[in-house]
This record gives sequence, structure tokens and C-alpha cells, in this order.
Amino acid sequence: MAYTDNFPQRPVFMADFANGGRIDPRATFSRSDTPPTYAAPSAVHYWSNEKHLSSENILLQSQTLNTTWAAVDIADPTGSQTAPDGTSTAWLLTAQTGSSKAPYVRQSPTFSGSTQYTMVGHLKAGTASHGYISFRTQNGYSAYALLDFSGGTVSHAGFGDFTGVTSSVTALGSSWFKVTLTATTGSNLSSSNVAVGISDGTTPTSAGYAVWSASGETMYSWGIQLASTNAKVYDSPTTTQISRSYASSLKSVATAGQPRFEYDPSSDGQSAAKGILIEQQSTNLATYSSDITQSFYTAFRSARESNVAVAPDGTLTADLLREDSSSGNSHGVYFEYASGGTTAQTISVYAKAAGRNHLSFRFDTTNGVFGSDFVYFNLNTGAVGTTDSDITASIESCGNGWYRCIATRTALASANGRIVLYLADADNSTSYDGDSYSGVLLWGIQAEANSSHASSLVSTSGASATRAAESLSVTDSSLFGTGSGSVVVEAGPVNGTFYPTLFDLTDTTTSNRVLLQSGGTGTPTSLTVAADGNASVGVVSEAVTMSDRKFAISYDTNSFKLVNNGGAVSEDTSGQLPQQLSKLNIGTDNGGGGPLNGNIKRIAVFGEPLSDTNLQAITS
Repeated sequence: MAYTDNFPQRPVFMADFANGGRIDPRATFSRSDTPPTYAAPSAVHYWSNEKHLSSENILLQSQTLNTTWAAVDIADPTGSQTAPDGTSTAWLLTAQTGSSKAPYVRQSPTFSGSTQYTMVGHLKAGTASHGYISFRTQNGYSAYALLDFSGGTVSHAGFGDFTGVTSSVTALGSSWFKVTLTATTGSNLSSSNVAVGISDGTTPTSAGYAVWSASGETMYSWGIQLASTNAKVYDSPTTTQISRSYASSLKSVATAGQPRFEYDPSSDGQSAAKGILIEQQSTNLATYSSDITQSFYTAFRSARESNVAVAPDGTLTADLLREDSSSGNSHGVYFEYASGGTTAQTISVYAKAAGRNHLSFRFDTTNGVFGSDFVYFNLNTGAVGTTDSDITASIESCGNGWYRCIATRTALASANGRIVLYLADADNSTSYDGDSYSGVLLWGIQAEANSSHASSLVSTSGASATRAAESLSVTDSSLFGTGSGSVVVEAGPVNGTFYPTLFDLTDTTTSNRVLLQSGGTGTPTSLTVAADGNASVGVVSEAVTMSDRKFAISYDTNSFKLVNNGGAVSEDTSGQLPQQLSKLNIGTDNGGGGPLNGNIKRIAVFGEPLSDTNLQAITS
């Protein structure tokens, strides 16, 4: 709402943080950033309105090799074969018999010049000794990765103007292998081709396929992907359309003390402005926030693959936690951190399904810090599942299948607490038969001691890192010291545990001020007016826990009013009027306490008390 449009009174001060993304020159914003350095990973993050390509597959029918794919020197591909993920979506390829055969399936996608691409293919031996994947932009300009099934090794080469050719192979369950091939195209783009082929060990030519004497050798294939995201995980199955998904970017600040104007990441490409973020100091005690292959983490009955997918910040830094083939057992990874006391502990993880649609946190009994409590998250529906009574949990959508999973539990002892991240095959189920393929993508792991909520990500890489507290204020006695008045504020989520403050209009003391803050857990937001040390309190009739709330207050002699979202007017009809107010603190109280730990969209101060009708209208 523009408070000056079609409204009788004009504010003496107004800041619209949801439009324009700037601080009023009369205001002072502060956050002491020491360090971090502002190359990744920076310790200060926020959700921007920028988008990044989160996942991609420019191939069609990635699991249907008898449609868009053309078979060359291969009998009709046979479907309904068992794939690495346990479905019947793999294909059997059989080479035709004869000399100078080049048995492969192919299709012709559209490439861009001077662009790095990664191809992913899943291959399994039938009677063939070798298999390969390749792509080319023109005859003579190509790259391939050749897999030796017996040794589980891969070799590669590039031809023409292809550069930066690399390959890798990962052994999966049931004799399946995941083969990846990365190369950068040149400028020759006249005849594109992508191939999945059978070989006797003969390397593909510069045309992109191997020519040899075949006698009916067989090979299984499944899950073919080609992407400029360079993901080494198969995250974009396709049918009749290519897959290309964008998501909001979690950015790090570029300069010290930069304010953070946030946007809602939950709807890809349609992010709404949330306003300025005001948070208290916080430390991430998980020393490697985005690398689960480090020794800080211990895996059990699972494998870890580093930097295989695009993370919420748009970089190729998301890791895959992949189950092994153990039957009737759990699969996961755990870490330990210093709990620091018998206080609330909050764990948060960015996660995306990669074969498994469920993830569980366990607050483990190690060292007596927790009581073996579980919470489950559904990464398909974005819902919190079964949750033990000692845990408070939530899940936040971050776009393109990514969710931030959050859980809080009070520690029982001041010692190293253990957090276990389990793959789960269903809600409330962590013990099952693994398939050596399925897993969950993980990134941005955070452990915050002495905190009952998850703050914005504090990235770490080898040591804990701290983000400093933020403050925002305007000091001007000519604006605020006129006696009676009104304040209107629109805020994001209100955290009801730490008495977060929406604003504190004060003479810089606690004995003469107008303060609007959320009460403790389960209690309403309250207006506190102090004059000469005498406090008057007006109370809203409902608890405030939802996001995007609009509040309006007015203060006059023996009349202190508070309205929430256009509802009923709550009034206290006794109390002295504060005098000589000179400073407006936004998102904290004057001493920096009661931080909002959330977003302020807009705030406006009026030099006169608004009527009940206008208080309701301006917040409706």
C-alpha cells in the first residue's frame, strides 16, 4: 500500500523496503561483517530476485529409447528392463551382426557454440565388453567417454574444436554404471548428434561412434541427460519436451555491511518482494556447510558424491547422499557440533529428492545431548511428516524441488551433539532395502546453538562462521517528537519466541517510548507505551504467527490503539503520552535487542493519531 495514495493524512516518514531496494538517506543501517571475504562462500546470504538455471535436459525421451532416438546397426531396442532406480524403464540394445558395424542409438539436439555441456548416461553390460556415450556438433567435432565394463574404468577424448574434455564413472547397484562426459563446444555447429553405443573396446571416431565387427552383443541403457548446468546427477527426465527449470538465487552480499532486500523464492520466476531482512547474530557450527565428503561428516551404508548438481545459490556445489545396497537397514550421514548448553538448537538443511522423496533428521543420544528424536520431511510434497514431540519443525520451498528443512530441539546437556540425516523410503521409515542408486541432494547444512529458529544461511568451509547482528534506525527529533502520532508497519514472519520487535520509537531510553513487539510463544503481539517509566499495554485479540502481517498503532493522551490486518481496534484508555521521541528503530529495540529475525516490507510514521476507520483501512 502506498500510504499517501487516496489517504487523508500524509506520513512524516515512510520507507518502502519492498520496492526500490534502498535505504532512506536519513536512515542508518549497520552490520559488522568481520570477516567474511566476499568471494564464495560469503557468510551473509539473502534470497534475491535473480534466477538461475537450476536443472536441464535438452534430450527428448530420456527413458524411452525407441521413439525420438534412432537406432543405427541395432535391432529394435527392447523396453521394460529393470533400471537402476528399480523401475522397468531401462532398455536392452542388441548389436546387429556383421563387419564394420556402428551399433548405437542417437538423436540430434540443438547445441550452442563455446558452451560447456555434461552428458550423463547409465550403462550396464549384457554380453558387450564396452559401452560409450558421445556428443558432437559436426562430423569431426566430438567427444566421447568409453566404459570398460569389466574394470569399471572410463577413458575419453575430444576431436576438432572441442576442449576441456573430462569423464567419470560411478559404480551403482546391480552392475549398473553412471558415466559422465563433459566438454566445451567450438564454433562448428552444422550437424549435431548424441549417441549411446556398444563397443568391443574400439574407441569412437571423430564422428562420435565406434566402428567394429559385431556379433549380437548386448548392453542395457537408461537415463540419458545432456545439460549446460554440468550436473553429474540425473535430475531431469524428459518425454516429449526438453526440461529446463529456473529457480530463485540465494545470493551472498557483495560488499561489507550491505543491507539485504529479500524476495520469496517459493514460486519459480514469480518471486514477491519481502522487504529488508533484519537478523540477530548467528554462528553456523557445521564447519562444512556444503561438502558432505569432508571428514566432519560420517557416512553409513551410503555413498557421497561431491558437486553433482546446481545448488540454491546457482553454483554446481550440491552433493548427493546415495544409499548402498544394504537390505533392511538405514542409510545416511551424521555430524557432531558443540551444543553449548541446555538451550534450543536449530538444524537446517537444503535438500532435493534424487530418487528418495523423504529425508529425516535425528537428534541422537550421543553424549546425552538429545533424546533420540526424529522428524521426517517429504521432499515431493513439501510437507513435514511424523515429528517427535520434543521437536518443532518446518519446511520452506526454494524452487525447482529444493526445500529448506528446519528442526529445533532443546539440548539436554552442554556437550557435542550428534545430528543424523537419514534417507527415508516413506514417512516414519528409515529402515529399508537400498538400491545403490537413490538418494537426496544436500547443501547449506547449518547448526545453530542457542537458537529457536533458523536464520539465513551462514556458509562455512573448514571452520564455523558468524554473521553479525543488523540494525536499522532513523534519528530525527523534528519528525518524531511532536507528541501524539501513528505508526504503520508491514512485516514478514513474526517469530514469537524471542520477543522480536517490529519497531521501537523512543527518546533512546526504555522509559519513554512506543514499542511494538511480538510476545512469547503462543501469545499475542503487544503495544507497549512507556512515559516516565509508566507502561501502558494494548493487546491484539489473536496470536500473530503468520507471515505478511500489517499493523497500525496510534498514541495520544489516554488512548493507545493497535490494529492487526484490518481487524478490531484494541485500545488502552489510560496512560501518559511519551515526550520528545527522537529515534525510530526498525526491526530491533533501541539497544539492539529483540531482533525481528524477519523482513520489514514497509513502515510509515504519521504526526497525528489516525482514526479507528483509517487504522483499519490502512491495514486491511
